[in-house]
Amino acid sequence: MLEEKSILHPDVQELARVMRAIEELLRTGHDTGWAQQVARCAELVEKSDAYGLDRFLNLFGGMGSINDVVLYRDGVPLTEENDRLHRLLSEASAMARCLRP
Repeated sequence: MLEEKSILHPDVQELARVMRAIEELLRTGHDTGWAQQVARCAELVEKSDAYGLDRFLNLFGGMGSINDVVLYRDGVPLTEENDRLHRLLSEASAMARCLRP
């Protein structure tokens, strides 16, 4: 018997795509801790589990949150990657807030 794949709403698919892009950027900057947290949130969102939205949004705010992440390579901040990361974080948090039940 073939396993049915759930079909996600396009907005949910887009959020999952952006979250995976964030995960990839974090891994590029060797920030595996944050990358793993974002990956777990993306997995939940890809399963249509609204807990993934809450969990993702809880990564924001306060000192030491995902907002404070700065990616480095050899002690040098990765300017383009950091700009892209923070644009994607802003985009993803806005999408997650809109999708939240």
